[in-house]
Amino acid sequence: MDIPKLDKANDLYRKIREFEEALNCFNWGEEYGGDSTNPRLIIEFDRDGREQNPLPMNLSNELVKFLKEEIMKGRDIAVSEFIAL
Repeated sequence: MDIPKLDKANDLYRKIREFEEALNCFNWGEEYGGDSTNPRLIIEFDRDGREQNPLPMNLSNELVKFLKEEIMKGRDIAVSEFIAL
């Protein structure tokens, strides 16, 4: 394997790991043996101090679903490119 190909493989491997870590944010209970979780997105503001506002559950659920699908697509593309090397 030549150096540019090895560099590309390392870059793809790093991307795959980052995608997996991102998915862990939504699968915490499954990953660490707890009950299944229902992740909820929170918006954090920095005004006079840190303030958190949770998104309404139905909006949060739709965004979580969308984010997980997009992360999995990116991971699958990176895995396919890695295998093709």
